[in-house]
Amino acid sequence: MLVLSHSDLVGLLPPLALVAAVEQAARDLYSGRAIVPKRGHLDWAGNTLLTMPAVSASGFGVKMVAVVPGNASRGLPLTSGLMILNDGETGAPVAILDAGSLTAQRTGAVGGLGVKFMTPMNISSMGIIGCGVQGAWQVIVACALRPIREVFCVYRSRESFAKFSETVGRYAPEVALVPCADARDLLTRTDLVITATTAATPVLPDEPALLKGKHFISVGSFKPSMQELPDSVYSLAGQLAVDSEHARHEVGDVINPCKQGLLRDEDVFSIGECVVGSRSVDTTLTTAYKSVGMAIYDLCVAQALHRAALARGSGRELSL
Repeated sequence: MLVLSHSDLVGLLPPLALVAAVEQAARDLYSGRAIVPKRGHLDWAGNTLLTMPAVSASGFGVKMVAVVPGNASRGLPLTSGLMILNDGETGAPVAILDAGSLTAQRTGAVGGLGVKFMTPMNISSMGIIGCGVQGAWQVIVACALRPIREVFCVYRSRESFAKFSETVGRYAPEVALVPCADARDLLTRTDLVITATTAATPVLPDEPALLKGKHFISVGSFKPSMQELPDSVYSLAGQLAVDSEHARHEVGDVINPCKQGLLRDEDVFSIGECVVGSRSVDTTLTTAYKSVGMAIYDLCVAQALHRAALARGSGRELSL
């Protein structure tokens, strides 16, 4: 069994290869070739343990992740855990991967589906609200998909922004990272906004004049009590892409606009439709995409990372 640490996984695959892996996951999911039960939630003291199993034609695995908001004040990642990857034929575990690095890269790639299919090809700037590890990977992948030259940033601390800048700089050193005073300032400067926070209430002002014609990707919220995007985004967009059917019932960014009548059930569609070519999105209009993550995305990215590690000789062999 191969053990792949954070340092083993960082830089193992280029951003576009990560996007290719999640596109394959989206195709498998859309065509019914994947088995993905609803992920388990165990909440305690403001923290969450998530368990996410999945089966594909070539293997299966389970990711276990703890989400601890209090880690922000400790200077630690909000999420940590392990991914166990198993052989599809024998069931034997073949690899253990650091879930923090896997999740950040996978989340960046799944967010990248929104960039690839729901933004103009020539968009040259973006905004990011939430400059943690996941925020950094959203920027890294977006910059690999679009000719982005400026990234406008809203962050909570200088320390987090310094780490964010270092991570982004490794992959996109030519991109300018521009601090913004607040979300309103950010919205006046760019048409692509990605939110990567654990906020319970919207992190953007609910003002149609500021939001109209822009492109919104939410990747941070993951509970019914969380909503990162304001109501006007959904009214303006008139439809919402999601990365999984589970998102319809798991997160406030989907539940609330449907409950309030801002969107109908049929206005919520799978990004897999865009991946397989059965739907296209008019990128001259306001667009919205919500990613909550799904075990099949973790599995396909973990398998791609495992193959790359074997080819490169990365990681450490461990006998059970």
